[in-house]
Amino acid sequence: MGKLDDLIRKNYELSKKLTPENDEIYTNIVCYLRTSGMDELEAEEIIQDILGMMLEAQKRGEKIEQVIGDDYQAFCDSVIEAAHPKRFSWRKLFSDLEIVVIVISFLWLLDIIFFYLPQMFKQGRLILDFQVSLGFLINTAIILLASVLIVKYIGKTSFKDSKEKRQGHKWRQFVLLWVIISCIIALLGLIRYKLNPFVFFSVKMYYLAAVFAGLYLLLRAVKEKLPVN
Repeated sequence: MGKLDDLIRKNYELSKKLTPENDEIYTNIVCYLRTSGMDELEAEEIIQDILGMMLEAQKRGEKIEQVIGDDYQAFCDSVIEAAHPKRFSWRKLFSDLEIVVIVISFLWLLDIIFFYLPQMFKQGRLILDFQVSLGFLINTAIILLASVLIVKYIGKTSFKDSKEKRQGHKWRQFVLLWVIISCIIALLGLIRYKLNPFVFFSVKMYYLAAVFAGLYLLLRAVKEKLPVN
């Protein structure tokens, strides 16, 4: 287990000691910091410090507002500014590439499960050639872009969403998100239906599995060796 994974696990275990009210505030802070563009290890170390402050305040019977103020987003922004995150970080780049490999691998597995397995049962034979089509590539690009935008949106509006939830308006954003996701799924289905016949090349599935696994392990190993800043 790497340092980052160990830190995330420790923070998760410690956060169980928070009261429900403080846990909601902590969750919003974590969401905001993890999507801020900071290095993930640095962000997790800052989260650990903030969690420690919250637990100490809780022991003293103080409200969190007495420690970090009542504008949680402004507090997070000041923490991020004090950390002086670089606009470009090799560690952040490798972390992003690692996520890209994971997402593409997941989409590839879904493609096999929902499209190739039914064909295998229907034809009664094993299909090992995966066809890299125009539809698959475009759908992958759309899902990657949509994932980034949704994560950024959730992170940047975490405090606003919390306020709206208390005011009873959370369902509006849920409906909006549901409509957007439904439209994306419909678009992906249409693209696959229309563009899947345009095949660039075929490759053995076990080769792709080896490539994805190798890339993931390589990116993760390099990232662990790089400095935080």
